[in-house]
Amino acid sequence: MRLLSARVRDYRRHRDLPISFDPRFTVIAGPNQSGKSTLAEALHRALFLPVKTGGELLKSMQSDPFVAEPEVEISFEAAGERWELRKRFAGTRGSASLRDSAGRSLQGEDAEERLAELIGTAAVARNRGAGDQLKERWGHLWVWQGSASSNPLGLNAASYDHDRLVERLQAGADLGVQSQLDLAVLDDIQTRWATVYTPGGANRAPQVKTGSPLHDARKAAIEAQDDLEAISDQIDQQAAAEQAFQEAVAQLQRVCQALPPLKVQRGELDQKLKRSQELEAAIAAEKPQWQGAQKERDDLEKDRTQLEELQKQVTTLEAAKAPDQERLGSLKQQLPDLVAARAHAQEQLEAQEQAVAKAIREATAIETLQKGLGQLQEQQRLEQQLAALAANQVRCDELQADIARLPALQAADVETLRRLETARRDARVRAEALSAGIEVIRAGRPVRVDGVELAAGVRQLLSEPATVQVGDDVELRLTPGDGSSAAEAATVLAEAEGKFQAELQRWQLTTVDEAATAERRRSDLLAEQQRLIEQHGGADPEALRLRLNALIQGADAQVALDAADAALQGEALESRLRALEQQLSEARQQRDGATKTEQQQQALVKQSSADLDAQTKLIATAEAGLRERENQSLEASTRIHALQERHGSLEALTVALAQARERCRELQSKLEGLESELAELGAESLKDRAAELDKEISTLESQEREATEARIRAESRLHGDGQVDLQAELEQKQAELESRLEEQERLEKEAGMLTLLRRLLEEEQNAMATQYTAPLTERIGRYLAQVFPETPQTSLSYDARSGFQELQWRLGNEAAFGFDVLSTGAREQFAAALRVTMAEVLAEAYDGTLPVLFDDAFANSDPERQAGVFRMLQQAADQGLQVILLTCDPERSRGIEGASHTSLGL
Repeated sequence: MRLLSARVRDYRRHRDLPISFDPRFTVIAGPNQSGKSTLAEALHRALFLPVKTGGELLKSMQSDPFVAEPEVEISFEAAGERWELRKRFAGTRGSASLRDSAGRSLQGEDAEERLAELIGTAAVARNRGAGDQLKERWGHLWVWQGSASSNPLGLNAASYDHDRLVERLQAGADLGVQSQLDLAVLDDIQTRWATVYTPGGANRAPQVKTGSPLHDARKAAIEAQDDLEAISDQIDQQAAAEQAFQEAVAQLQRVCQALPPLKVQRGELDQKLKRSQELEAAIAAEKPQWQGAQKERDDLEKDRTQLEELQKQVTTLEAAKAPDQERLGSLKQQLPDLVAARAHAQEQLEAQEQAVAKAIREATAIETLQKGLGQLQEQQRLEQQLAALAANQVRCDELQADIARLPALQAADVETLRRLETARRDARVRAEALSAGIEVIRAGRPVRVDGVELAAGVRQLLSEPATVQVGDDVELRLTPGDGSSAAEAATVLAEAEGKFQAELQRWQLTTVDEAATAERRRSDLLAEQQRLIEQHGGADPEALRLRLNALIQGADAQVALDAADAALQGEALESRLRALEQQLSEARQQRDGATKTEQQQQALVKQSSADLDAQTKLIATAEAGLRERENQSLEASTRIHALQERHGSLEALTVALAQARERCRELQSKLEGLESELAELGAESLKDRAAELDKEISTLESQEREATEARIRAESRLHGDGQVDLQAELEQKQAELESRLEEQERLEKEAGMLTLLRRLLEEEQNAMATQYTAPLTERIGRYLAQVFPETPQTSLSYDARSGFQELQWRLGNEAAFGFDVLSTGAREQFAAALRVTMAEVLAEAYDGTLPVLFDDAFANSDPERQAGVFRMLQQAADQGLQVILLTCDPERSRGIEGASHTSLGL
């Protein structure tokens, strides 16, 4: 099967998108959100989703805002013909058409059924699980974005065309049962087994198929067992109804015997309850009278007690009034002396305060003068320090200028020059020792050395072999030393001379002695400069000037000094400050003495004021106490007068109290008689017993009704069951159950036989599993060789019941790694090789080709691995597959040779 072209209309963001597919390799590139995944989904749903699908699936396909129903057209080749598929997704109004190259057209379900035959996979069911089922269709060929690293063998068998894959592997390897008889037996066993069991899967065992003879036999046996149990239940219910009738009759007899005596007891209790209610009413009427009499008695007793206490209180208050008046008079006589003492102390305090103020003024004047002279002394010190710093800085600048004129040599630099000079001298000695000297003393003919004429009196050293010519007819060959050693010594001498001269040139000197002299001079200057810096101790001249200016311009510097003090300097100023310090000490002593005397006088004033205040408070307290006693006496007299007006004299109040006590006793005796009679009746126990009897009577009456109803129900059931012979029915159902069980046993044995034969065939197929997997692993290895310099060794197992599993790879001598533990990028590359391998094997069943689509599938592969993956996909296209690559990175995919490139925009 090969895709030729497609057109997507009103499908999510695509209003009208035509697309053509290359027979070999198509690259569809576009940025994120350009609709690549939407295009892949539209093609996939056109192939596998029924057009009448609705709900959330349909909503997810519609454009926003909605314009028209989603529509997809696909042109493809399959079964040796060209087909045109058109689907419009509109729920129950959806439509599908399929037209072949001859112009014949199928519509609706006929078109969908024929499409399923052509692509080898049925459409998904229209139910709630359609979305999950849909993603798995062609799961080995259609690689969704984000699923490239998943194992296609992890899908269910139908999703990756398991049965057809096994069939192609068998056909390619000439495996399995091959004779016509064997094939007929195998097909018969598989067909008969399939009529009994569901296929099962990797994680679930086969189950008995609904509607199969074994399923129907089991169901019939269960139904016969249920019928037998139902008849048995009816017989048991009949016996239970007979027993219930007997129990109901016995219960009615018991109730009829127990109920009348209880009703007689209830009548007797009603009489007693009536008498107790009469007694309670009488007690309720008498008790308020008794309580009123008690209150009257208590009030009279309270008034008599209060009258007696008030009379005693008046007598006591009148007796205490005279001493209080005498004490108040004494306190008032002492008051004038205390006032005079406080006035005297206040006068002495004011005089002492004036003395303290005078002492403070004198001390302050001395302090002000001392401060002014201190500021003058600080100003002179700062000026002297600034002058010293200025002279020091001038000398430092002179030293710095002298240092700058000298080369920046150190002792190590001089030592380096001495070593270089020694190396040069040693090299010269060795070169001269190994060289030959030639000198012309006198000659009648020209003497030349290597063609250069040598003048008389000139000496030349030869470190290399040279030719000496005397005139034109004499030629000599001179070889100094042993030849090569002299040349090497000359080279060493030249190098030593060069290094020595370069170092002298670096310091702009001519001799080593000159360098040593310059270094000593520079060291002496630096030492003197450091001494000067340490002398001024890092003092900042600018900071000193700022302090001096602040001292001159500040408020403290404005202390007025007379001419004599302002002219003081040095020792004279210091002597003047010491004298002021002595005067200030004496003035402070006088000030402190005056202040101490002032504090003592303040304490006397405070004490005299406190004594006066205390005396005043005592007088006020005495006057308040005297007024309080007078008020208490007046209040008590007023209350006595009020009680006498209400009751008369104390004797009359005593007589009224005796009469009230007698009335209380009479009412209490009557009330106690009524309560005694009520207690003998036991009103509370009568009520409890009445409640118990009512409950017992109600229970018996309820039992009577229930027993009557139970008897009626039992009679009705017994009358109805008597019309059918339940025992005969029981025997008939037992016979039916035995027949059903025999049929179930026969079918169970037959199904077991089929399962055994099928298992034996599967075991035979599993024994040849490596011959199934070898073609796959070989092809996977060839594809992975395009990605990895060292081709991984892949392995795969096969089980006829569970399918292909245990996908692994091994690099070199390393341990084998399962697919799931590999890195995400490695899984992407391994899964891609497996997918194109499966497609290559399956292609023979689909006219020699199948489309394989990858949607942004290699995001976790580095650029080098991606290039290898592209080579792998090119190899798959060379093997006849149709590769469709959707990518958001057009630059990397542009190098795929022979691919057709299409771009999608935003």
